[in-house]
Amino acid sequence: MWCAHEWVVIWYFYGMDVTLRQLELFLGVAEAGSFTGAAEEVLLSQPVLSRTVQQLEHAVGAKLFERTTRSLALTSEGAEFLGIARDILRTYHRGMERFAAIRAGERATVTVAALPSVAAGMLPGVFRAVLAEHPGMQLRILDGTTREVIEYVRSGVAELAIAEGGNADPHVRGQPLCEEPVLAVLPVDHPLAERASVTWHDLARQPFVAFTPSSSVRRLADLSFEQAGIRPTNVIETREVGTAAGMISAGLGVSAVPRLVLPLMAFGRLVTRPLNDPGTVRKLAVYTPRTPVLPAASAYFLHRLLHTATAEHEEE
Repeated sequence: MWCAHEWVVIWYFYGMDVTLRQLELFLGVAEAGSFTGAAEEVLLSQPVLSRTVQQLEHAVGAKLFERTTRSLALTSEGAEFLGIARDILRTYHRGMERFAAIRAGERATVTVAALPSVAAGMLPGVFRAVLAEHPGMQLRILDGTTREVIEYVRSGVAELAIAEGGNADPHVRGQPLCEEPVLAVLPVDHPLAERASVTWHDLARQPFVAFTPSSSVRRLADLSFEQAGIRPTNVIETREVGTAAGMISAGLGVSAVPRLVLPLMAFGRLVTRPLNDPGTVRKLAVYTPRTPVLPAASAYFLHRLLHTATAEHEEE
């Protein structure tokens, strides 16, 4: 049997004037087994339907049905043509579905830049929700510091970025996403672990595991110590969250991190406690290009991201 594409080519070269509508109506008659039943299904009068099938038979140069007053049956050529019609219509509808998916953004690629803690702690849930509804969408993650991920959006490498709020870059548009508390992170057997909560003064009296100055977590800690009017005197500095978790787990110090960072430290023997005086939160924002309209796929991802952040906030 010829495939659908081959038959389209054959009709083109032989000048057969066949339309998709004729194929659909022919298929309807063949499956219904009568013009009357098919006419009711497609909401056409029986004479119009019969005339359309006759025009199709004339176009292909073959008799497709054996008609009697009591029965209707496919001819041998009609049976062969039925398979061809199905192939052509199936190809057409699948092609249009793919085109609609492209326009709707399902098969588009969305690149999201985010802080590592956000990429690990928040984005998996958002990705799962997006792909459940649009399994054909391609998603990419670029992680980095706040400056780096916003630059990804500014340069067009990423469509969205999730980072600290308050960035004033004129080339991107930011909107609040969520707030998360900063928690004290302690070895499980540390004396401060016996308390219900601790203060920044308590942390400053201990060896403190800090992150490098480019880290958003470091800036939050420095600001909080400044507001408390104290600074830790013994600091171990590292760039990596995993290294910090190992140091704390080994009893070499304490630290303070936003809640979303904790999954990256889960391998360590650690406990967390609320931090007071001051109570510190990290404000996250989502950044997009300053364009009038986001591409459909990016706009949908942004909608799911905001919805997830709102739902998680309401559960707290």
